[in-house]
Amino acid sequence: MDEKESYSFVNETIKKKPVNKRKLFKKSMVTIVSAVAFGFIACLTFLLLEPVISKKLSPEEITKIELPETEDEISPEELLTDEIVEQEDAELEEQFNSQINEQITEQIQQEVSDKDLAIKTYQAAYDALYKVAMEASQTIVVVTGVSTDTDWFLNEVENINETSGVVIAKSEKALYILADVNGLPDAESYMVTFSGKNIVEANLLRSDPDTGLGIFTVAKSSLTNEQWSSQGVIELANSKKANIVGRPVVAVGSPLGQSGSICYGIVTSNQKEISYADYYYNVLTTDITGSETNSSGIIVNTSGKLIGVITSESSSAASGALLACFGISDIKKLVEQLSNEEDRIYLGIHGASVTGEIHNAQNIPYGVYVTEVDPGSPAFDGGINNADVVIAINDVEIKSLTDYMNCLDNLSADDFVKIELARYDGEKYVTTETEIRPKVK
Repeated sequence: MDEKESYSFVNETIKKKPVNKRKLFKKSMVTIVSAVAFGFIACLTFLLLEPVISKKLSPEEITKIELPETEDEISPEELLTDEIVEQEDAELEEQFNSQINEQITEQIQQEVSDKDLAIKTYQAAYDALYKVAMEASQTIVVVTGVSTDTDWFLNEVENINETSGVVIAKSEKALYILADVNGLPDAESYMVTFSGKNIVEANLLRSDPDTGLGIFTVAKSSLTNEQWSSQGVIELANSKKANIVGRPVVAVGSPLGQSGSICYGIVTSNQKEISYADYYYNVLTTDITGSETNSSGIIVNTSGKLIGVITSESSSAASGALLACFGISDIKKLVEQLSNEEDRIYLGIHGASVTGEIHNAQNIPYGVYVTEVDPGSPAFDGGINNADVVIAINDVEIKSLTDYMNCLDNLSADDFVKIELARYDGEKYVTTETEIRPKVK
């Protein structure tokens, strides 16, 4: 064949794939939703981390709350001197008598009847005490706790409880109020009513599970400039004075269970103590009859200065319905720790100071004699037993419960603590050591 045949292979024509509009729309929506979700998460992350990062880069200066020294702070050695006691007697008598001397002198000059003179003098004394109560009441507030519950018919019920508190400190941004939180069980929110009847929201900053004392704060922004500037702070007295027993006092707040009630009486004892694991506090008892169930408030001396805080826990140390209070000098450190949101260290040791009399009579080393150890506590896990004597913590000598409590203030829950013990082996006391890691109360 002369003529060449032409052959052709398979010819392909590439056509564009048709656009699937449904798939394209779906992918577009997924991309848009993902972008929105990413943006939302990024914004949320920024909002959560921004305060933390800001604090790290430019930390805000926090004003630490420190209560003023109680008046006439004196050492235990000074308490033993007759000269100091007599001086304090004279000062207290002068403070109280100066309030009523002028009235009494005037009445003596005017009255000729013994009966009238006695009544007028009696009334003058109570007028002076009432004036003290009114001045102290300017620092008293009513703390209201609100909680919700459900009744048998599934209806929401609002429960309201009240307790009296006292303005204990004032910073540049907030008022600090000391009150008994045991009177506000299961509260979900808090309100504070001031003596001027203005009501504002409050925040429970910290509370102590042992004493039931808590610190509430009211922001400066919640009050007007006039309310803020006019709100006073209670002055502190020295509740550890040797001659405080027998002195007249005034109870304000809710000593009778009703807000605004006032009672008068005297301090009957300053020797009672309430002990907890690792801590103990002195309680002042009075001859004032209050509410057996819900008394609260404060007790002030005749100068209007705070000597103690009434709580259901403190009054349990008194007989019947008689009022008792935690001495302010004893709880001062506790109040500062609660106000500054500082951790309270827990070891779990109940104990008593080994006094000189016990040391000499039974040859027990000076320190804290362990009467009980909480099961499951750091002390329990560290092998500390009943009848051991704590004689040193981190090489700091311990001779009393006061020394022990002061040591706890310098401990951290992040570090192990070395505790030196004196343990009786059946014949004599021998020294042993253990290491424990504290917990936070």
